[in-house]
Amino acid sequence: MAKQDRERDQELADQKRREQELEGSPEWADRAASARTPEDPRAVAPRDAGGRPSNGRQF
Repeated sequence: MAKQDRERDQELADQKRREQELEGSPEWADRAASARTPEDPRAVAPRDAGGRPSNGRQF
């Protein structure tokens, strides 16, 4: 029972922290929208040696 209470308290604390972060950062949506642009290499699928999209070694 005490474990459930601690978990619930932790969830409430995490939720409150996230809400405070959003309040203090009004441009969060702008930063999120520009986080991954099409030119960002992390935004495209991984490529194999031939330059073709790849999801790893096939078996």
